[in-house]
Amino acid sequence: MRSLWKGAVSFGLVHIPCRLYAATEDRDVHFRQLHRACRTPVVYRRTCPHCEVTLEPADIVRGFEVSPGRFVVVEDEELESLGPAAAHVITIMDFVQLADVDPLQFERSYFIGPAEAGGRPYALLRAALAQTGRAAVATLTLRAKERLALIRVVGACLTLETMRYPDEIRDWRQVDALPEEGPLPPREMEVAAALIERLTTAWDPARYTDAHRAAIAAVIASKTPEAVAPVAEGPPERYADLLAALEASVRAAEARRAAGRPDDGAGLH
Repeated sequence: MRSLWKGAVSFGLVHIPCRLYAATEDRDVHFRQLHRACRTPVVYRRTCPHCEVTLEPADIVRGFEVSPGRFVVVEDEELESLGPAAAHVITIMDFVQLADVDPLQFERSYFIGPAEAGGRPYALLRAALAQTGRAAVATLTLRAKERLALIRVVGACLTLETMRYPDEIRDWRQVDALPEEGPLPPREMEVAAALIERLTTAWDPARYTDAHRAAIAAVIASKTPEAVAPVAEGPPERYADLLAALEASVRAAEARRAAGRPDDGAGLH
């Protein structure tokens, strides 16, 4: 498995060299949008509706809308200057009971693997977390942004969950039309509890599969692929380099000569 981050876990005087690996993968079926008439993939371009021009990446800046139609521009250099200094350290701040952490805060999962000389302290932290039933609250920098994280044990591996901050979690009290809490008819409660008990089983994630994804894959497998002619990236009169332009000019001159027209040297732009 290819690692995507290399650094260390640090708590107290303990320093554990480690690597991060993506713990999940996207298995959804992804489609391209095609022009119905010719089956050519649709191309989306960044454009400015005011200037009516296509924009290059260098032409685009970040803007924060402070009020409708009014923006504050923030340059990349300004954001980079705010970056945390400890870019390759997972700093453990506290230890908490895992059961006390609301899963709503979990964002994305990563496996933590030991790096060079990190095996022994890695095993120590893993065993200590498992024995105490604790999880570690930490911070780290990913993609130039400081993240809140939780380290817990999954199987024989330490796992890091990036987390949302509390102010990013909406209050459940904002949900409309929640029924009042209170006693319900005893018979209804008895039947509901009996049904839950009958359907209760040991947790086995292998029991659950994505039937919709399988159905889409079956539809795709039943179809014959359609060949589509390659599409030029730019207008035909513009060329990526001098050699391509010269070769095109030669072809154009030969076509004019074959048609009995004088060679005016056009075609090299």
